Amino acid sequence: MAVEIRALRDAQELDQYQKNVNYVFASAPSPDDDLTRPAADWTTCALVDGRLATTLATLPFTVRLNGNPVKMGGVTAVGTLPAYRRQGLLRQVMTSALSTMRDRDQSLAILWASMGAIYQRFGYGLSTGQTRYSFDPRVAQFNGPASPDGTVEMYEKEEGFPFVKQNYIQWVQDKNLGIHRSTILWQASTLRANVKEHPVYCAVYRNTDGEVTGHAIYQTKEGNFADPGPDQVMDVSDFIARDMDAYRALWDYLRAHDLVRRIDMRGVAEDDPAPELLLEPRVLQRKTSDGIWMRVVDVEKALPQRPYGARGELTIGVPEDTDCPWNVGTYLLETDGQTTSVRRTDLSADITVTPNVLASLISGYRPASHFARAGRLVAKDTAALRTADTLFRTEYAPYCPNGF
Repeated sequence: MAVEIRALRDAQELDQYQKNVNYVFASAPSPDDDLTRPAADWTTCALVDGRLATTLATLPFTVRLNGNPVKMGGVTAVGTLPAYRRQGLLRQVMTSALSTMRDRDQSLAILWASMGAIYQRFGYGLSTGQTRYSFDPRVAQFNGPASPDGTVEMYEKEEGFPFVKQNYIQWVQDKNLGIHRSTILWQASTLRANVKEHPVYCAVYRNTDGEVTGHAIYQTKEGNFADPGPDQVMDVSDFIARDMDAYRALWDYLRAHDLVRRIDMRGVAEDDPAPELLLEPRVLQRKTSDGIWMRVVDVEKALPQRPYGARGELTIGVPEDTDCPWNVGTYLLETDGQTTSVRRTDLSADITVTPNVLASLISGYRPASHFARAGRLVAKDTAALRTADTLFRTEYAPYCPNGF
């Protein structure tokens, strides 16, 4: 059995890549496949006796990390055909892809996991949650003042795109784990119709000065409810509000669709304010699951790329890293909050972590003390743990509203 681990080389191999991906994820071929098909040199694949067995692509993303723009590898389309599973091919592919990311100065990798168990063994740590709402708009009214004086206007997606794109650019500047959206990412993810040719709408909020400060992107369809009454379902794929006036106005706009029985909002931030605003928060039927998983590709380069919660210093030990062995060591982090230096050191570690836990810390998903209580982080003493909690604090909870 001859195994090659390499990037794909031509259009024919990319066509086979797409067929493999469609098979693994049980998706039908679609004209939209052309939007999501990567460049050949973004792929890392395993070929067995010349046949494509395992696929992986790494998209070249820029992602806000506690407000700073950071180059990251967006890992996607990971799959192995059943006849080639349990043969170590994915580990070879993943290890090769991580090495390539390091060469390209992508010091962090992110992905959406079909199964968390797969990626934890490759050093990925949970870095965002994913929250969904599913509620009857008739009973989802806010407590407090009425909608602000601004206006909400509805556009079809082609007309609304310039407004929602600019609003997102403004919104993401100081956020944590938001991707810089290329036009292709808008088309392939946020603005993509659930059903081919089905209309996608943009609700755009303008304040009294005429400035766009919020938008919602949504689709509607027949719901086929058993009992009489409103029979439509609204799917909201993007709800981006830069202030509470925009948030309240957009919420009321969505609720004003009298024929909608249920609103499904996907990809909501874990710290979304709706539960604090509603008269009855239970109507949201809020469900939270795992979101983005992150992998530290290069510890020494990744740590200085985000702002920290305060001035201070911390020594961090990474005693093991099977897939990125260059990460093994102890690092001295010194920061004034905005500017950070990191170097290898012979000092004893204040905290000792796995690559998985370090990824979660860097993203600000959970504090160091959380992992210490769970037995997944070892701290030299309570003072070191308090310092780690303070330094890794982020301005906003990590949140990625994009699939990829």
